[in-house]
Amino acid sequence: MHIASRKSSLQWYLQMFCLLVILAVGMFLRLGTADLTVVDHPVRNDAKDYVAYAWNLKFYDVYSRDISKVNGSEVLAPEPDDIRPPAYPWMLRLLLGSKVDLAFWSRVTHVQAWIAGLTLLCSTLLAMELLGAWAGLWLGVLVSISPHQSVYVPYLLTETLYGATLMLSLGLGVLSLRARRWRWRCVWAVLAGVLFGVTCLVRPTLNQWVPVLLLFLLLPQVRRFHREIFVFSFGFMLMMAPWWVRNELNLHQLSDPSQMVGTVQNGSYPDFMFNDLPKSFGYPYWYDPDAARIGSSWVNEFSDLRAKFARRPVAMIKWYLVGKTIYFFHWSTPDGWHDMFVYPVFRSPWLTDPAFILIMAMVGGLYGPLMVCGVLGTLVAFAPRTRTLFGAAKTDGLRLLALLHLFAIGVHVAGAPFARYSVPFRPVTFLLAVFLLVWIARSYAAWKHPLLVDGNRG
Repeated sequence: MHIASRKSSLQWYLQMFCLLVILAVGMFLRLGTADLTVVDHPVRNDAKDYVAYAWNLKFYDVYSRDISKVNGSEVLAPEPDDIRPPAYPWMLRLLLGSKVDLAFWSRVTHVQAWIAGLTLLCSTLLAMELLGAWAGLWLGVLVSISPHQSVYVPYLLTETLYGATLMLSLGLGVLSLRARRWRWRCVWAVLAGVLFGVTCLVRPTLNQWVPVLLLFLLLPQVRRFHREIFVFSFGFMLMMAPWWVRNELNLHQLSDPSQMVGTVQNGSYPDFMFNDLPKSFGYPYWYDPDAARIGSSWVNEFSDLRAKFARRPVAMIKWYLVGKTIYFFHWSTPDGWHDMFVYPVFRSPWLTDPAFILIMAMVGGLYGPLMVCGVLGTLVAFAPRTRTLFGAAKTDGLRLLALLHLFAIGVHVAGAPFARYSVPFRPVTFLLAVFLLVWIARSYAAWKHPLLVDGNRG
């Protein structure tokens, strides 16, 4: 007994040492990327909107993406809007000084490096809880050295913050499912809902997740979680309510539908090209003379979709059933620059430093199989055998992650599946890939030695 206890203690210390090494490597890559990357005109495109919102909030107390005041224009006070949700601009507002300069950009990138480190920590601990300590640490290695988890740190974009709030919400959701006392299940569920609300205030992609969860209560298998889902929904609405009320009072609408119409329109061109025109790749709507009319309403958008399916049924079916999922998980984004970057950079360690380049090559070699395993793991999580191999409580947590992963894929298949949108979900994809490998290993062990398999083991 004493020897077994010593072995268990030594194993725990070794696992904690490995966790610290993983975190150290991850922060080295993220802070190194923040320190050594120089983005060409970082305030552009989407980033320009976020900075404009932050500026107008700080100096005019108006939530508006009107950039004229940032540029020094002496126009009237900016008009409020709700084109983009407010969480990321609020973070930028806290870091904004008296002007938009390199010091401001540096503050944001270093804060985002630590936020990315929080994503790494949460992902690893969650995987250790659901898959076992050593398998979870392997997940930590993948997230730690994943180039995309670092490359997005220097951009004034939502990917880094979105990934952190999403993983924190999922972690609290799993805690709610695993807690034995109803009081703690309630506490973790409401906190998960609040953080999920923050996630949707960073980017509205998953806004419909809560209504979908409530619909799932019609299924007997889900109905046993009705209290947790109701409490989670309450936390979500508690966080979203001020934004909805502000929009209704100021703009007489809860949200701007034009963004969703535009997203569906952007994703309706097979292979991201207008009429297979190579130069239109990534920006097909620029070359579509009817783009403005199509994107003006849902009626025009659905009419255009019907026409496209009637004109090119095979290409459209292939695009929606297969092509969009492939592009969503693609290594590089079609609207990006030089492999995995979003905007051009003057300098990056991922282009010049041998250690960074070696890591990028290693992960690049594993990336395709990992994405395939992640998608397969999403489906295998719902296999009846999973409960036997992992135990009831862990299986519930794994199925929560798989269900949200499946929902995220579906949302982007319906809309625009730009690869950059999958970056915040990569830790979940990696986790489900590692889960699949553990599932296969435990299935083999159960076949060879049935009495040695225990679904509740760590």
